[in-house]
Amino acid sequence: MLLSRLPPRFGFWILCLLVFVIIQTLDRIALMGWVSATHADSFPALLLTLPIGLVDDAAMGVVLGLPFLAGMYLFASLWRRPAFAVAGHVLLYAMLFLLVFIEVAQFVFWNEFDSRPNGIAYYYLIFPHEVVGNIRESFDLRPVFPLIALAAAALYWPLRHRLSAALGAESLPGEGRHALKHGAGYLAVALVLLNFGPLKVGDARAVNEVAINAQHSLFRAALTNDAEYAGLYPSLPAEEAMDMTRAMVAQDNTRPLAGKGGLWRRVESGETAKPLNVVLVLQESFGSVYVDDLDNKTGESISPALTALGKEGLFFTNVYATGTRTVRGLEAILTSFPPIPGISTSRRSGSEGMNSLPFLLNGLGYETGFIYGGRGIFDNMGAYWESIGFNHVWDIGDIEDQGFTTSWGVADEYLFTEALKRMDAYAGEEETQNKPVFLGLLTVSNHRPYTYPEGRIDKDPAAKRRQNAATYADWAFGDFIARARGHSWFDDTVFIFVGDHGPRIYGAAQVPVPSYRVPLLFYAPKHITSERNTALGTIMDLGPTLLGLLGVSYDSPFFGVDLRRVGEGESESEGRVVMSHNYKIAYGDGKDVAVLVPSGKPRGYTMEIGPDDLAPAAVDPAALNKAIAITQTAHAMFYGRRYHDLAGDISGDGMSLVEAGGDSK
Repeated sequence: MLLSRLPPRFGFWILCLLVFVIIQTLDRIALMGWVSATHADSFPALLLTLPIGLVDDAAMGVVLGLPFLAGMYLFASLWRRPAFAVAGHVLLYAMLFLLVFIEVAQFVFWNEFDSRPNGIAYYYLIFPHEVVGNIRESFDLRPVFPLIALAAAALYWPLRHRLSAALGAESLPGEGRHALKHGAGYLAVALVLLNFGPLKVGDARAVNEVAINAQHSLFRAALTNDAEYAGLYPSLPAEEAMDMTRAMVAQDNTRPLAGKGGLWRRVESGETAKPLNVVLVLQESFGSVYVDDLDNKTGESISPALTALGKEGLFFTNVYATGTRTVRGLEAILTSFPPIPGISTSRRSGSEGMNSLPFLLNGLGYETGFIYGGRGIFDNMGAYWESIGFNHVWDIGDIEDQGFTTSWGVADEYLFTEALKRMDAYAGEEETQNKPVFLGLLTVSNHRPYTYPEGRIDKDPAAKRRQNAATYADWAFGDFIARARGHSWFDDTVFIFVGDHGPRIYGAAQVPVPSYRVPLLFYAPKHITSERNTALGTIMDLGPTLLGLLGVSYDSPFFGVDLRRVGEGESESEGRVVMSHNYKIAYGDGKDVAVLVPSGKPRGYTMEIGPDDLAPAAVDPAALNKAIAITQTAHAMFYGRRYHDLAGDISGDGMSLVEAGGDSK
């Protein structure tokens, strides 16, 4: 046997690499069966993941294993001591336990996200309180860890004698230098393969996810969350990209502000400003698949409250999220900023002071606050809300009545109870400051473990079904509106309901568009006429649309537009979607979609507005140029801090909203 002719230490290291590759291959075969069960036409491509996966597994094994090879030779004399030899065996078992644990955990992750562990998994690891609690509440782990321990022991048992031989062996002259030289050479080849090797099968996202292993996917997420633009994505001349982006946000009531440059423009409402209160509800993971009269195809009613309220308010039915995580939703909704490669700007250094809806409303005389049902430390959200202009930020620690909680926070009804209390304090008749209020809320109930208080809806919380949790979230919002009707500020308040992103990612598409579609409702019966609006847009259009409904004229660099004016009159703005997924950026106009891929050729698709997947097509040049222009421009503006100067005079003439024409409350 070849291994027997190698020095014991180097031979044991090679044996461990073989074990790693075999385990990854077995898990890949299992995933091939999983994917082919739902995408039968992908089976021929899935077969190609086996040879590609072998390359990826061997390369990743070398990268992970080189520190252990170095440790065996650099500390050879120590390993021959009994205590250190025992420690070596404990370390081997611990590594095998971790390996099996990762293999099991990735199948749980795949079931939720249809993907290998990615940036979501990486950021979840940073917040163990929510994540570990969520896992414990969602799954019965009691039989899992003993099984993992047994599997690790089954792997350890046949390796133990070879490990003892490796640790106790005397090194031959020059053996360590020779082994480390070979290891360094393997590492160089491995890094080239991992970064530049042919590790993709084609355009099918799920198939490409099968091709790589969980460790590679997780390391890639950790190293590339703050991805650069230049050199990785196609570019345009800076001024050309800026001109194209200006055209995308120009509408029939805007004019450029030449003195400020960039995207700065004057937005004229042509109406008398209405200083209405605003209550913005960002509903966790509430995609259009939960809306009874949109994309709910389950046959069961999920959103009776939202469906009824949608008939009484301004309901936008073709709005899409910009990403798959709450922080992306916050970025789009609150700062009207498009996704740039990597993580949301809310997670990046430099987000402090970004132009935002709360900054603008502060300048227009509003009192602004945000309430989160969970811990504000999670995903940097509390600090982010403060940094973009909210006067007050409250989280679970500030919620008095916490009648029902999960690891993520309080059930929605208790968040809404706190909101009623805060609105009474700042918008009630006893308030002497006479300021309108902008209050943002972020819910947590529509999230695994999908549990909620009993007796609220006719669905059992013990079932832990996502559809049940969505129904509870819908009920809680409807109950909130019903309770708010009895308060003095109700008639002069705009309630907004919007999903921060869809419930999960399905399908093989590079950018699975149907998973991004979310409901957007503006509800103020005394002030907003009921309408079902089919304009195509994104959640970053929420702010400009709200300001239009309030009759506000203002200066803005926002990337969003007023959805009520999309395609009207002399408008140059047409409906469009901008979405990010796994470092890909997609831009579409409702017909053609172009996808920017890091270090790869752009992809083309056609889009049918609604719950259908994209269809592969030739890349449309116009869509591609717009995708490049908006992404490149946003990236340059963020890192050039040209989107961070709205904290001063906002109304353009130094007047508050009330002074600018609204009647005092």
